[in-house]
Amino acid sequence: MRQLITKLASTALPYGLPVAAIAAFLLVPGPWLGYILTAATLAWGGWRWRADGLGEFQLGRVLVVAALLINMADAQPDGIGVPEAVAGVLLLALIAFEPRLLVALSTRRLATANLGVQRGPAEKLVNARSAYLLISALTVGFWGTAVTGVTPWIIAVACVLATACCAGSTVVAWYLRRRHPHSGDRGVVDAVGDHAPRFAVHFAAPPGSEYQLLMWLPYFDRIGDPYVVILRDKAFLPTMAAATSAPCIVAPGITDVQTIFVDGIKAVFYVNNSMQNTQCVRFAEYTHVQLMHGDSDKPASYNPISAMYDRIFVAGQAGIDRYHRHGIDIPTEKFRIVGHPQAARVDVSIRPRPVDRPPVLLYAPTWTGLSSDANFCSLPIADRICRAAIDRGMTVIVRPHPYTRRNPAAARQLDAVEQLLAADSAQTGRLHKYGRTTSDQMSLVDCINAADVMVCDVSGAASDWLFSEKPFAITDMTGAGDALAAEFPLAQAAYPVDRTGDNIEQVFIQLVNTDPLAHARHKMKQYYMGEFNPADYENAFLDAARDCFR
Repeated sequence: MRQLITKLASTALPYGLPVAAIAAFLLVPGPWLGYILTAATLAWGGWRWRADGLGEFQLGRVLVVAALLINMADAQPDGIGVPEAVAGVLLLALIAFEPRLLVALSTRRLATANLGVQRGPAEKLVNARSAYLLISALTVGFWGTAVTGVTPWIIAVACVLATACCAGSTVVAWYLRRRHPHSGDRGVVDAVGDHAPRFAVHFAAPPGSEYQLLMWLPYFDRIGDPYVVILRDKAFLPTMAAATSAPCIVAPGITDVQTIFVDGIKAVFYVNNSMQNTQCVRFAEYTHVQLMHGDSDKPASYNPISAMYDRIFVAGQAGIDRYHRHGIDIPTEKFRIVGHPQAARVDVSIRPRPVDRPPVLLYAPTWTGLSSDANFCSLPIADRICRAAIDRGMTVIVRPHPYTRRNPAAARQLDAVEQLLAADSAQTGRLHKYGRTTSDQMSLVDCINAADVMVCDVSGAASDWLFSEKPFAITDMTGAGDALAAEFPLAQAAYPVDRTGDNIEQVFIQLVNTDPLAHARHKMKQYYMGEFNPADYENAFLDAARDCFR
């Protein structure tokens, strides 16, 4: 109810008060009720838009001036005098053209981090907020003139001077922009030039997608050359700035991006297929490199849009064959097999588990996707999987996809699994891990290293797990059945869980006891993750990245 009242007040008061003031001046004997209502209008606007003086409270301020002019015309036998008319007309013009005026006078300010920015005198020529405050002060002065009876020539002269000042500043700003039409934020451009980056990283994504870039930042740092991170959304700035010492710049518009491409940048790296990437790829003088943020058999890993990049980094030969198998005609020379450097931190151990320790299961469901044909999420059978694991005395680690809670049904299913594990922990003392522990405090690699076996969906988690060579199962949520391995080749090295979970007991026997697919996993690892010396695995990516701009 309180929110409803606040919303109604914020909608009605800005326009109801000045209209009531006009009615009061016309209908009520004496001007004081009208003065009080116009003062209340200005006070409301000042409170509502206190960050910018009276800010965008435009129509209400126009009505206030109109109400005061009506009162002045009614109060004088000969109507409105010359000074009142001059002040009123100029004030109405300033308020009416305020939005365009502010655009003309505003200097672009790009948000940055890890970048020392110094601004020159030309960039300090006009402060747009000062224009707000000036016009607002003149409005209050006009009200004061009407109330006090002070000679109106004072406010008339002030309005003339303010109009001349705004017009002159607009002409100067127009002239500077004609000379430097794409200069952007010169302070940022100069600071980026001083940094002398050799490559840029472009990141555009919906909220909650930070992980896509965070997984790559340590490797960009290890390349050893200066670079800049271009963010298209300011919300990502604090997180990225804390994860790297490289300059991070928020560039909302394509012109902003263009100004950041200073001389010396030779390549641009991307970690997803955001539509905004096309605004950057159009600059043909740079080498554009697609990395993606995981390797899987999902449609996202063979998206035809990848053809627009100059180079496509894949973990292994499977990444190339995946495009060609689905009819995506991308020349083979565009691909580079570089491994998946994040997997280098995965422990590779084929030593048997101690018999006195119960096995640890990693359950890693993916998200529901944007459409039904890309929905590989196994959360509908998650309760069955985790109950079967608990019944076998297993400790369970649940690591969901970062997008999981975007779907209300998936969020409820995940909550039910976490409640199940919490209840079992309270009853048995088993240290199941889930929630913030696995989503915030542990990385996917940490979860992989802590587990003995895994049940996952068709997702990048399967490829990372494959590096460990430990047994795992893949859920068949599309109901492919016998065709699962043909449709998703990685399933040839995994034990399939049917879409109902009816065979989960048999799957656990294979995972924990018999494991007939050990040799198949070793061969599939080379196919999916690349054939590199383990000691040099990360260097494969670093060397390939350097070749893009050196």
